[in-house]
Amino acid sequence: MHSFDAITGGWDAVCGASGVHETLRLSAFRTVRRLPGPTAPPAHVVRYRCGCGDDHELLMSSVELDWAPIRSTFGEHFDLMTGRMAEDPDQGVELWWRSMRRGHWPVTLHCAHHRAPVPAWPSCLRALEPDDERAVSHLLVHYVCPLCDRQGTQVMRPQALELVPRLQ
Repeated sequence: MHSFDAITGGWDAVCGASGVHETLRLSAFRTVRRLPGPTAPPAHVVRYRCGCGDDHELLMSSVELDWAPIRSTFGEHFDLMTGRMAEDPDQGVELWWRSMRRGHWPVTLHCAHHRAPVPAWPSCLRALEPDDERAVSHLLVHYVCPLCDRQGTQVMRPQALELVPRLQ
């Protein structure tokens, strides 16, 4: 099971070549492929660009891929407001709830068949092609629209794929 860290905005991953632990951000994904079989919960094979420069694969359930970023807690952390160590297990859910009410979902897609931006989840992504692997400034994102099940493509900046709630 791959846990999601709300502070770093990524999943824990281990390099298949070196064994080094790293944070796997959504912008490092290269393909997301849903496996045939059970639909509750579906499983996905995620191929990602590792810090070592190679591509690796890992198996993730839709719970890990779509819900873990929202349900993640901030764990024990230093609270700057109180000057003490604190842990608030409901803070992550509250922040995401406020962010999604303002229209900022984990992923927002621009499907050609809909006028407004489409709220989506990481499991809707199919392939992410960077303009330059060394210094990614844009990604060509292939996806399946969660509203109409049609395939689409759009150019996105890596910052648009950061899984942190936006409250502005």
